[in-house]
Amino acid sequence: MVDNNKSLLIINAVLFQLVWFVAVQGNSVYALIGLLLLLGAHFILMKPDINEFILIPIVSVAGILTDSIIMNTGWVQYHGSSEFFVPVWLCVLWVAFATTIKHSMQWVFRSTWLPAILGLFVVPFSYWAGIQLSGSQFLAMPIKVLLLEGLAWSLILTAIGYFLNKPERMVC
Repeated sequence: MVDNNKSLLIINAVLFQLVWFVAVQGNSVYALIGLLLLLGAHFILMKPDINEFILIPIVSVAGILTDSIIMNTGWVQYHGSSEFFVPVWLCVLWVAFATTIKHSMQWVFRSTWLPAILGLFVVPFSYWAGIQLSGSQFLAMPIKVLLLEGLAWSLILTAIGYFLNKPERMVC
């Protein structure tokens, strides 16, 4: 785990935001290049421990599966998606997000209630922006999709916080 060097936390947050912006343009190749650069910087600068090497894929897979399920409700169509799974650029977002959990987003998980609040009320705005920028589209009323995303993220972020704050229960 990184020492509490604020400049590294800022770098972690800025790199995530840059990858987010590149990825939501809907170009999976550029998104993958951005992710590779982010991961290289992350592993060199942040020096993750073994728990983080396990946490990143677990969070990524959970997010990808959740978004794939939501996509398969028929409420949203992501630009570049396959029949059952979200597009590569959206998978990139999940991996990039997972690199922030023990670093620039760690402050969120120190609270028992903040992950749920952010998941429910803040994350849907990111989804709305991503859908607009990526050429994706809502197939149902946007408020329904954003509410579903908010509920899903609220649960996911709360679960992440639970496991981060209960080391004896961590699988990683």
